[in-house]
Parts: sequence; structure tokens; C-alpha cells
Amino acid sequence: MLVTLSKSKLHRAGIVAMAVLCAGFSAASLGSMALATNMWIADLANFLRPHLLLLATCLFVLSLAFRHVIVALFGTLALLSGVFPFFFLPLPASSQIGAPLTVVTANVYVDNPDPADFLSLPSIATADILVLQEMTPRWQDALAASGIWPFESSRDLHANTDMKLFSRFPILTARTVSPESADTGGRFAVRYELLVGGRALIVYAVHPQTPRSPRMWRERSAYLRDLAQALLSERQDTPVVVAGDWNTASWSPFFKDLLSSTGYRTTESRWWPLPTRFSIRFGSWTQLGTPIDRIVLSPAVGLDSLAMGPKFGSNHLPVIARLTLP
Repeated sequence: MLVTLSKSKLHRAGIVAMAVLCAGFSAASLGSMALATNMWIADLANFLRPHLLLLATCLFVLSLAFRHVIVALFGTLALLSGVFPFFFLPLPASSQIGAPLTVVTANVYVDNPDPADFLSLPSIATADILVLQEMTPRWQDALAASGIWPFESSRDLHANTDMKLFSRFPILTARTVSPESADTGGRFAVRYELLVGGRALIVYAVHPQTPRSPRMWRERSAYLRDLAQALLSERQDTPVVVAGDWNTASWSPFFKDLLSSTGYRTTESRWWPLPTRFSIRFGSWTQLGTPIDRIVLSPAVGLDSLAMGPKFGSNHLPVIARLTLP
């Protein structure tokens, strides 16, 4: 009798604990969506949306194991709160008829010593334009010496906040975006004008602060603000490509606000953006990463296909977009 009573109490306690856990998860997941514009920690949750969905699925399965209606309802709520943010991902760019162009962006990782693996990738060697972050002089010299891309941006990496552009097409102009801004942590997007097929193509290279603290989060948000203002100044019929390490998750309201205010479109999946940034400590488990490297397009540019390249010694994967220009 005592054993039966003890098991009964434990079961009831488990029911209560599971219900509270599911309810707490749901409140945290939905609350972080609502507060992400104003709270640093809430916006950080957007980097973990795929992981939170996995956790929500586990909670749902565990709730069913209790065979209790109330617990199952709380488990279902947890699952729905994990799925819910995926319904609000930005719409991707559409395909268009036009001249083909392949653009690759990659954060090569400042501690990655050897560019040989990167250069050996067929998707890299066939790219028309490379937009790279965390460049070092060694990488810069190796890519220039390859002879694949006859045109390159300034070799002053410090002035370009360690970003670099290589191109098969002439680079006509280059300038930093809003260099007078004092609230972007010393980082600025770079605007390049290229001559492609007798017509101007605008390429923005981006790499804002990683939001590891409230201050850096505000600096990243200011960077995206300046970038949006620059994009709004472009003519609507001008083909514009924005590429880089955004240090901003696809679910972040700051990224979605930039797209909605400019009319630009991402190249990422509408339902499941592929992870591009991962921890080297997890080895080949790139699936445990999060999508922060991306290419964004103006309405004049079409998207033919998007792919992630393989690992090459960085903690980021290259993003390969096959585009069409008018």
C-alpha cells in the first residue's frame, strides 16, 4: 500500500513538473519572439530556433508518455510554440529570366591558416564574385595569386573591416556605408559598383558585430539600420546583391525589418534556412549550427538556386547563390 501510494505521488508530481516545464518553455519561446526588438537576450533566442524546435519536439514526445490529457495539451502547446516562429520567416527571392551570375560569400575564419582547401572547391573556382570576411594577408595573397579573379577590392583589409571582394568583372567604385556613424562598433558595410555585361551591378559586403553583449547587439542593430538606409537610396531597377556574415539569425526582427523596409528578398529557404555557422568543437556536426551567412537580393535580381559548400577549415560554410541579372 505504501509503495503504491508512493508511486502515485511520484506520478502526480511528474505530471505537474512536466506541465510546468512545457508551459515555461512555451512562454519563453513565444515571449522571446515578442520581446526580441527590445531585449538582447530575447533576440539571442533567434539564433537557437532550430535547437528550440528540437527541444519542443522532445517535450511533446515525453508529454505523451504520461498518458494524461492535461500534460499532452501542455506538450502540444510546447511543440506549437517551437514551430510557430518558422511560419514568420521572410519570403525568398523568386526565379527570373536573365544572364547567369554565381556569387559566393564565406567567412574564412581568421585562424584558418591555409586557403588551399577553399581554393580547391569547384564551387569556389567557378564563382564569378567572392565576398569574404575575416580575411588575412595570407589568404588575400593566395586568392590573388590563383589568377581566377582578375579584379579585387582594396588590399587595405583594416579599412574594409577585414572584408574582401574578388571578381571576374571590373570594380568601378568602392565606398564605405555611413562612415560617420559612431554607434556601429567601428564596422561599416562596403558598397562596390561592378561592370557586368555593360551594366552596373551593386554589391554590398556586410559583416556587423556579433551580438555577444547588449552593447554589441546595439552596434549590430545600428549597422543594419545604416545598411537599410543605403539600400533605400538605390534605384529600384538597379540590380543589387548584399552578401556576407550578417551575425543575425533569419528569425530576428532586425533582419525581417530590413527586408520589409527595402523590398529586398533573402535567398534562404522559406521554411528551413540551412545552418552556416557552427562550432568547430562539434566536428562535422554542422547541422547543430545556425543560419547567419546569407545573400540578399534587390527585386531586379533573380534566384536560380542556393547551396551550402562543404567545410574548408572555417567555422562557417560558404553560401553559393546562382543568380540571374536583367
